[in-house]
Parts: sequence; C-alpha cells; structure tokens
Amino acid sequence: MRLLLCMAALALTTLGPAQAAGPMYTVYLPLITKQYMFFDGPQIRFGYGWGIYKWRNYWPANQQYPTTSFTWLKVTENPDPWQLCGPYRLPYAVLLQLRKADANATPQQVADDAWTWAHNMETAPGVNKCVEAFEIGNEPNLSGFYGGPVDPEKYADQLCAAYDAIKATDPSFIVVSGGLAATGGLPDETVAMKDTTFLRRMLDRIIAKKGNAGACFDVLAHHPYGFRVDFDHDPTDAACAERSCFRGVEEIFEILSGEYGVQKRIWATEIGWLRDFTAGGCGGAGWASVFGGWQRSNQDQGAQLVGAYQYARQNWPWMGAMFVFNLDFNSREHVGPCDDEQGWFAVKGFAAETMLEGMAKP
Repeated sequence: MRLLLCMAALALTTLGPAQAAGPMYTVYLPLITKQYMFFDGPQIRFGYGWGIYKWRNYWPANQQYPTTSFTWLKVTENPDPWQLCGPYRLPYAVLLQLRKADANATPQQVADDAWTWAHNMETAPGVNKCVEAFEIGNEPNLSGFYGGPVDPEKYADQLCAAYDAIKATDPSFIVVSGGLAATGGLPDETVAMKDTTFLRRMLDRIIAKKGNAGACFDVLAHHPYGFRVDFDHDPTDAACAERSCFRGVEEIFEILSGEYGVQKRIWATEIGWLRDFTAGGCGGAGWASVFGGWQRSNQDQGAQLVGAYQYARQNWPWMGAMFVFNLDFNSREHVGPCDDEQGWFAVKGFAAETMLEGMAKP
C-alpha cells in the first residue's frame, strides 16, 4: 500500500487447516431475501482476513502460537518456500502476494516466477498445498508499487501469464489480481492512474488476448480504504470525489459485472482506518499533512472496521473476502511510530482487535 499516492491521485472447496470448523455457505442467508447471485470462480466461505507482518508467529512448529477467529492470513513478503510448508504451514488459509509483476518484468518472467511458486507451494499436484491463493502484484495503478510507469496493458499481460502458469501447475489454486488502489489518479497517469480507468483498460486488454474479460483471474482485488469518511458514506458524495471512500468498491463491481459481464467476486485485500497519530505524537511527521482528517480514536477505528464487515455481508453478495490492513505493522523492527503511516493502521493490542475478533462471522 502506498496511500500517499492513493490520495494524490461460490461445489465447495476445501481450504486445508483454515476450514476445520463448520459447513461453508456461499451466500450470507439474509441476502437470499434481497438478491441471489451466481458467481464464477472459487466457491468458498466468505473470508475474514488479516494482513500480517509477523506471520512466523503463527507457525505450528512454534508449539504455542496466536489464535484468531479470522480464517485467512495475507503474507506480503516472499520468504523461502520452506517457511510456508510442512511443519511451518500456517494454520489458516493463506493469500500469498507475489511481487514479480512490475514495470521491470516481462510477462514471461512473471510466468516463470508464478510457476516456480506454485510448484513450491505443494508436495504434489493438489496435495498438501502450502497456500490457497496468490495475489499477482500490488496496486499496479500506482508507480510506487509497480516500480515504474503505470501500464494497465502490460500488467494485464503479466496477470494472464501468471494465471496460465499457476493453473497449469494446479487449477485449484486461486489467482487474485493485484489489488487496485482506490484513487482519483494524477494528471500524469503513468505515476498514478484512477482505479476505474486502470480496470477498464486492463479488462479490454484481457478481452483482446483471451476473448473474455474474466479469463485471467479467479477474483478481482481492490483496496477500498475508509479515508476520511465512515464505512457507509454515500460514494456519490463530494467527499468521495477522488474515489476516497469504502463504498467506492461498488463502482468497481458495476464495471466488472455490469459493463464487462464478468460474474466473479471481488476481494478487498486491504481495508483500514487510521488511528490518531497526532495524539500519538506524530503530528509533525512528513506524511502527517496528507493524512490530516483521517485519524480516528481507537474505539472508532474498531467501529468502522466492524461496520465495514457488517455492511459488506448485508449488502454485497459479490464480496468474497476482506482483509484488514493491518494487524501488526506497528511492531516492525527498526521502524519508528512516525516513520510512515502504516503502523497507524495496525489494530493489534487496540480496541479494534478485540471488536473484530468478537464480531459475528456468518
């Protein structure tokens, strides 16, 4: 995530140890009275996820490890494969973000990297998988994460190459497109491109290559942060003019389904609200002016996140998983509380963690 640039600009599938408890339903039951929708892609239970920094703490090999009522963990670094397999297999479903897809890589290089990871993440085809899903890159509509000029056509080529390589290895792996940053973009679109613009161009490119806009991903990912407004704020309001509200993801679904006819779910692979960094002594940090007005009390951060999950479950049958950014980025070694904004999205040890763990998870 690079929020500075953001602002400037359902067969059931077994998911290993994470799905040990209870039956899985693809539609939250209250939704049946509203609108029953059918989707292509993974037919799995709604995912409650943490984006975590200290994922090694969850190794069963540690004998004692944290437990959570959440069902997914998202790992954003790319460790040695053995660190996610065998006795080190994380005891939850895992979304592993692959980082090869960037401005400096060819589609073949991305395919080779994805093929290698897919082969390393199981002991034999379909047996003892170490992760459930791969996210191909991160916020490719921002140059800071794409590692160079934003190029939706190039990213589409990389995504298709990764998808084909992973599915050739094991079709049961879930392939997730790189989460798009919610942003209005910048005049120079090679630096930051509006998420809706990027999405349309990416889907057009996939159609040109495959004849089907949904041919290169199982799930479309998006990052609908809360920014300065509450979780239920009207996305057509002026406060959301720069794509800066949680419900802005509704337009993403309308483009995907309404304009392109792709009936696949969206995963929010990052969501979050910021704790009060000014009260925490970071009002003078270099990034603070950009995030002025974002800050929430610890209690309100929790209320927004719980509200976001409840709103999505009640209103968005197309939302398949949501990952809180983040659980514990405030515990990163050698990163002080005022060094960047990411630690202030953390919830571990704060009211939000207790509230999220305690909320109903239908």
